[in-house]
Amino acid sequence: METGNNKLNKEEKENVLLVLNEFSEEYKANTKVIAALLATVKESSIKINEHLEKKKDEPESIAAIQQVEKLDKKLEELKRIIHAQPREIKQEKRILLFPEHGAKEYYGTILRWVLYIIIATYGFLLLKYIIDVMK
Repeated sequence: METGNNKLNKEEKENVLLVLNEFSEEYKANTKVIAALLATVKESSIKINEHLEKKKDEPESIAAIQQVEKLDKKLEELKRIIHAQPREIKQEKRILLFPEHGAKEYYGTILRWVLYIIIATYGFLLLKYIIDVMK
């Protein structure tokens, strides 16, 4: 039985060595690919930084800022002109039967005047009747 175990151990050892060799080859290939990727990333980052530095130094950005400032000034002038124009004032005169605000005061005033008119009319008619009766 010991010879059977040795055979299995030798076969297992060979299988393990084959798997390890495959992993080491894949590792080497992956390290080469990773190194190439790092190199391209460094190159592209350098190019991007150079491009950004060039954009900062270009005079176009200054001209664009000046145009925006000119537009802001013109808009402010237009606002001043619009606000300086005379406005139309509307005067409204209306009879409110049902007011929006202050209804208590409104109805108090209206009912008081109606009562005054009724009393004046009744007093006039009463005096007229008394004068006609005395004649």
